[in-house]
Amino acid sequence: MTSPLRHNIVALSVLQAANMLLPLATFPYLLRVLRPEHFGAYVFAQALVGYLVLLTDYGFNWSATAQVARVQKDRHAVSKIFWATQGAKALIAVVCFAILLVAAFFVARLRELLPVLLATYPVVIGTVLFPQWLFQGLEQMTFTTVSTLSARVLLLPLTFFLVHSPADTWIASLISSMSVIAAGVVASILIAKNRLIIPLMPSMADVIEALREGWHMFISTAAISLYTTTNSVVLGFIAGDVAVGYFGVADKIRNVAQAPLVPFANAIYPRVTALFSEDSDKAFGLVRKMLYLGGSTMLLASVALWAGADLIIRIAVGPGYEPAVIVLKWMALLPLLICLNNVLGVQVMLPLGMKKRVSEILVVCGLINLALLVPLASAYGAQGAAMSVFATEFLVTALMALHLIKCKIPAFYTRMRRDEL
Repeated sequence: MTSPLRHNIVALSVLQAANMLLPLATFPYLLRVLRPEHFGAYVFAQALVGYLVLLTDYGFNWSATAQVARVQKDRHAVSKIFWATQGAKALIAVVCFAILLVAAFFVARLRELLPVLLATYPVVIGTVLFPQWLFQGLEQMTFTTVSTLSARVLLLPLTFFLVHSPADTWIASLISSMSVIAAGVVASILIAKNRLIIPLMPSMADVIEALREGWHMFISTAAISLYTTTNSVVLGFIAGDVAVGYFGVADKIRNVAQAPLVPFANAIYPRVTALFSEDSDKAFGLVRKMLYLGGSTMLLASVALWAGADLIIRIAVGPGYEPAVIVLKWMALLPLLICLNNVLGVQVMLPLGMKKRVSEILVVCGLINLALLVPLASAYGAQGAAMSVFATEFLVTALMALHLIKCKIPAFYTRMRRDEL
């Protein structure tokens, strides 16, 4: 493992550890203060605004990262990609705000939650300001860690000072979303101080090209939302905020268990992308290391979640959330499945130019999730939503593995077989 890659993994591991530990200071507090119904509204608003974040990101975290990784030593080329991407994201963010207001005007359910939704919307602005894709493509993950960690630590105490009852749900949402803006401000300062880019004025043609380049990745991320963000939103409409609260609790615990995967995946993606254009043997070797190491780690995490679900909910959450135990059991295998499909899809298929196939797999699986989600959530509430996402993640992993085997891509082999590529 190269020194820069090791350094980036360490930086992102520090960030991920902080992302696991810092919420432990506020998460139990919010659960007890907001109670299941209002915590459900908090999660529902985050999920709904998550669609706007998805639109604003537009797949740039994959497409722009890969573009920057290929030209990371050419500051002018990196700057051109940066300003075109930022211009596209800013335009989309303006459209997203208009969409939010129009939707709230026509949908009564959204009008009721408008204060919480407006308090959550700044996360979209923060998404524009914080160019994680740039740091990832340049393999400068330390900047990501410094920006995000400093912002979260700075705003963390505000939750205890300002959130005291369910009526303060909108304040809790605002604090959470403002931390993303603060991270974006710190990131902008670091970019300017370290002269990572030079000032350029992107043309409309550059912005359109950025949108065109990110199209397949946008379709992929939109499809992923059909079995991630959509579950909370559909569940909220079908079963109410209490069910969303149970689902949200289990999902956040699952995310904590899955957290060790994130720094490795984010650090390895730009390195693998660059290696595939230089030395395929080394690229596949790195992929296999992540497959074995990440897979075994996430298997242990999944077993721990399933076996300890009752104890975890009782200790971490407290009384009133007992129905979340069975939801967490259904989600227990997700860390392993997500690790496998990240390696197969993001680390192998995308660098090899299989963007369209990835999009097709994710779209099909996302639609299948919707077909399962409505009847299962109607019949079993939060448990039904968990059943649906488990089935979908399993299908995503299976289809990606079958495609690579069919194409004889040596992701699983001990030696590279050039004649089969």
